[in-house]
Amino acid sequence: MRGRGTGDRGVGLLARFLALGLWLWALSLAQPTPNTPPPDFSPRVFEIARELRCPVCQGESAAESNAGIAVEMRRIIAEQLAQGKTEAEIRQFFVERYGDWILYEPPARGLTLWVWLSPLIGLGLLGYGLWRYLARVRARVQAPIADVSDEEIARLEAELQTPERKS
Repeated sequence: MRGRGTGDRGVGLLARFLALGLWLWALSLAQPTPNTPPPDFSPRVFEIARELRCPVCQGESAAESNAGIAVEMRRIIAEQLAQGKTEAEIRQFFVERYGDWILYEPPARGLTLWVWLSPLIGLGLLGYGLWRYLARVRARVQAPIADVSDEEIARLEAELQTPERKS
C-alpha cells in the first residue's frame, strides 16, 4: 500500500485553489456592473445623475448612491425630463439649490478656477526653484577658487613633494 506523497498533496491543493478561483470568477460575473442604470429609471436619468454629487455621501454620485436624498434627486430628474426640460436646465436646477459644489466637474471660474490652476502654478514654481538652484550650483562649480593665496599653494606643493616622515 502506498502512502500519500507530497506530490499528491500539492495536486489536491492546486485543484482546490483552481476550484475556488473559478467559483469567485463566476460570482463576479453574476454581479451587476456598477454603471448600469437602476431598473426603475431611464438610462438618461442615470446619465444626468452621474454628473451630480450625492449631498450626504462622500465620493459618490447621485446615480451610485442609495441614500434617500440621492433617490429623491433621481426622482426629480425623472420628473423634470418628463416635463420636457433639458439636461442643462436640470443641472442648473440643482446648482441653484446646492451651488456649484453639486457638480462633479464644477465650472472653472472664481474659486474653482484657482483649484484648477493651482497644480499648474505649483509645478511652475517648482520648476523655477529647481532651475535657480541648479544655476547656483553650476556657478559655484565653475567659479575659480580665489580664497587660497599663492603662498599657501606653494607651501602645500612643497609639503606634497617632500618624502613622508616616519614617526
